[in-house]
Amino acid sequence: MAEKFYWLKLQRDFFKRHDIRIVESMPNGKDYVLFYLKLLCESIDHEGRLRFSETLPYNEEMLSTITDTNIDIVRSAVKIFIQLGLMSLLDDGTFYMGEINKMIGSEASSSNAIRQRRYRENHRRALLESPQSVTESVTESNACVTESVTKNNESKSKSKSKSKSKNTCYELEASDPEPSEQEPIVIDFLLNDKTSYGVTQKQINEWVELFPAIDVMQQLRNIKAWCISHPENRKTKRGALKFIFGWLTREQNSARPIRAPQKERTPVSNEVFDKGGEEVW
Repeated sequence: MAEKFYWLKLQRDFFKRHDIRIVESMPNGKDYVLFYLKLLCESIDHEGRLRFSETLPYNEEMLSTITDTNIDIVRSAVKIFIQLGLMSLLDDGTFYMGEINKMIGSEASSSNAIRQRRYRENHRRALLESPQSVTESVTESNACVTESVTKNNESKSKSKSKSKSKNTCYELEASDPEPSEQEPIVIDFLLNDKTSYGVTQKQINEWVELFPAIDVMQQLRNIKAWCISHPENRKTKRGALKFIFGWLTREQNSARPIRAPQKERTPVSNEVFDKGGEEVW
């Protein structure tokens, strides 16, 4: 599975915003703004929540450590951020960065994406060097694409079972779609952007082996119901799998051990003994 790179998208006028200007104009204001940016980066993994793990939120001392910020700066900045609405404190003691969902950007790190990014970088570099290099680059690109298409057509006409010919120009290789590995969706869950995250039968089979003490399918139904009834706490597409795995882990750890069925005892008829306690045959 291709990984993704994530980053924060700051508007060009970020430092001209009234709330940021107010913070920056205070004593130690520049330290507050730098601390705020560090908190945004730290909150990406938990959809805006500042947490060490699913069960442990960061406190002010921990935030001071992970951001390398003086504890007095942290305490003052947290109060200011909450007052200005840049941060909020949830009921479970978790600090929440409300702007993070509007500021997150991502890019797939698949091989095709990497090749396309390299090509764009080479093309921009050529533009800066000289017009002649641009002409040569375009000519080379056209020749390479023509060669690749020709080879692919010849390969198809000879045999359908043969794979497509490889592009000889690695840097300018066309972006082919990745092979489809999708399986039928068995159950899905609502996400915070009103899309859904689907779970396949292959995933369910793996979880059944990992969590033998629980009914995995029933737990997935419970998660689906939870997502419907808690729209404000729905997960992002990136955090959905981690949320499901955490749910199943907690249920597994709290499940009672399954006891082996006891053998039924054969009842003894009262007719076996007479009134004097002697056996009757």
